[in-house]
Amino acid sequence: MDPNLDQFAFYITFPLGLILITLFLTIASYLCTRMGLAAGNPSTHQTITIPNSDRNFASIELGLDEVSLQSFPKLLYSQYKLQNNSSTASCCSICFMDYKETDVLQLLPDCGHPFHLKCINPWLRLHPTCPMCRNSAVSIPSAVRPPIQVPAPLATQQE
Repeated sequence: MDPNLDQFAFYITFPLGLILITLFLTIASYLCTRMGLAAGNPSTHQTITIPNSDRNFASIELGLDEVSLQSFPKLLYSQYKLQNNSSTASCCSICFMDYKETDVLQLLPDCGHPFHLKCINPWLRLHPTCPMCRNSAVSIPSAVRPPIQVPAPLATQQE
């Protein structure tokens, strides 16, 4: 092996490798930034597209639409305190700010958890569940709910 040839190969491959790594990191950074900006905008609806075997595409929307959000009960914190004696929440579980008497709260139908209107709506646009208990934010009529089945014991104990 010629030492001059090895030295020449090193001086060519090392800078070329650095250029390729820099190019890769630049492209990766650009793509991550673009995805982060799109995901961080609460006014856009998040959509997942899943290809199926027929080459058609299924689209799944996450979160709730504006009609559902507007249908949830809203009331002043002072009214909420009167209705819910000592078990009243004193702060919003999303922003951790104490409720004021004049704050408008939105109650989730299934669980009844209260939140600031400005806090819960962005959450529900992205997630269809309560941020505290993870119950569905949209109540399901009892006729649609599947019956709860109690599993039978796997084995009986003999004495």
